[in-house]
Amino acid sequence: MKFPLFSLAAALALGGAFDIAPAHAEDVYPGAPIRIISPHQAGSTTETFARMLTAEMGELLGQPIVIESHPGAAGAIGARDVALSKPDGYTGLMNASIQVMYPGMFQNLGFDPVKDFTPVGVFGFAPMVVVVSEQSPFKSFKDMIDAARANPGKLSFASGGLGSLPHLVGEVVNERSNVKITHIAYNGTGRALSDVMGGHVDILYASVASVVPLIKSGKLRALAVTSAKRVDLLPEAPTIAESGLPDFDVSSWYALWMPKNTPQAIVDKVNKAMRDASAKPAVQERLKQNGIIASTLTAAQFAEFCNAENARWLSVMKRANIQAN
Repeated sequence: MKFPLFSLAAALALGGAFDIAPAHAEDVYPGAPIRIISPHQAGSTTETFARMLTAEMGELLGQPIVIESHPGAAGAIGARDVALSKPDGYTGLMNASIQVMYPGMFQNLGFDPVKDFTPVGVFGFAPMVVVVSEQSPFKSFKDMIDAARANPGKLSFASGGLGSLPHLVGEVVNERSNVKITHIAYNGTGRALSDVMGGHVDILYASVASVVPLIKSGKLRALAVTSAKRVDLLPEAPTIAESGLPDFDVSSWYALWMPKNTPQAIVDKVNKAMRDASAKPAVQERLKQNGIIASTLTAAQFAEFCNAENARWLSVMKRANIQAN
C-alpha cells in the first residue's frame, strides 16, 4: 500500500501535536543481534571464555550475540575491523589482555588499540600457572629459580606468543628474581606444550584451564600459580607470592570493547548484562570449572583498569627490551 504524500506530511505534523517523538537508539537497544568479533582463530581460548557468558548475555539483552572470527597478526586485524566500525553498539571486540599491549608489539597498526575503543567489560580473569615436564628435576618454583641463578641463560621458558601476557609474566619473574631464563616464543600454546613435555624447553607459563588435564594426567608438574590466591582447580600449587616473590599477582583477562563514541547508555547496558550473566549460578559453575574468576567491574572501572594495564605492561616490555615490529 502507498500512502499519499499529504497523509504522511499530516501524520508527521500531528506527531508534534500529540508529543510523539522517536526514541533514542539506546532506549530501544538492542533491536537486532549484536555482532562480536573474535580476532583469533575459531575455538581460541578468548572465544571459549567469551562463550561462557554470551548466551546468558543475549537472553538478558533480548537479542542473540553472534560471534565472528577475524584472525591475523596476533588479533590486531580483527581489532582494527572493530575500531573502524560504526559506534552503534552492534559491533564489539572480544580480546585478551594483549589488546592493551599492541602498541609495544607493532609499529604501524593503523589504529590506536586504546583510544579507538570504548571499554565495555571483562568476561573473566584467568590465573596462569608455571609448569614443567613431569621428568623435570624442578619440584618447586624455588628449585627453578635456584637453578636459573646457578646457570645464567641456560634455562628456557616458553609462551604462546611474543608480547603475550604469559611471556611478560616470565620477564617479570626474571626481573624480580634477578635471573636470566631465555624466552622462546611460539605461535600458540599447543606446540609450546609439546616441547615442554618433550623436554626441549624447560618451563611454560600458561592459563590454568589450558594445562589442568595434562597436570592431572601426570604429563606436567605445576610449580606455582601467578594469582594472589591459590586456585580451586590446582589447590596443591602454591602461589608465586608464597614461593619467594611477595605481592606477585597477575592474571590473564578477557574482555569486550566497542568502537570509540559508542553511547554510554549502550555501554552500561551491555556491561550490566555481562555482570548479571556472571552472577547466574550455572555460569558461576561453568567459570569455576575452567579456572575463571568472574568480573564485577563496571564499564568505568574497566576503563581505568585498561589504562593501568596498558601503562604497566608497556613498561615491562620496555625494560625487557621487547622491540615492536
